[in-house]
Amino acid sequence: MAAEHSPNQDRLELLRLLCPRYKEEVFRRRERMIWLTGGAGGVLVVLLVLLTIMPTAAPPEGVVKLLAASGVAVFFGLTAYAVWQQRARHRLAKQVLIAIERELGLYEKGRLLEDSALYPEEWQTAWRRDRSVVVYLAVLAVLTGLAVAAVLLR
Repeated sequence: MAAEHSPNQDRLELLRLLCPRYKEEVFRRRERMIWLTGGAGGVLVVLLVLLTIMPTAAPPEGVVKLLAASGVAVFFGLTAYAVWQQRARHRLAKQVLIAIERELGLYEKGRLLEDSALYPEEWQTAWRRDRSVVVYLAVLAVLTGLAVAAVLLR
């Protein structure tokens, strides 16, 4: 005769199943922010290099410069929005993951280890102090500013 699972056991099994999936989601969202920043930064650096080494037969007129600079700014805006969107999803996944880890007792002293918790207490709130998105967007903003300046000064 098969042993019946209690609702509590079923809930724990579900949490054990969800935990690695949410952990992977947290890492995947972080990685996407990094790749978006790196890819867009690479495009902006290539643009900067091309603008500085490519000779021009006739200097572009003011309207052409303004349109090109606007295109660079729109590129930055779209990339920044995509990074910000990944940040929001990363934070939501992180919050759910921490809730799952709490329910599994990973932060509870004495539950899994004799005199301590498996995970440090500060891991529950460390994500709130994460400023990496500020760094990503600052790098993109500086490169965008340089590219716009290169377009306008050309």
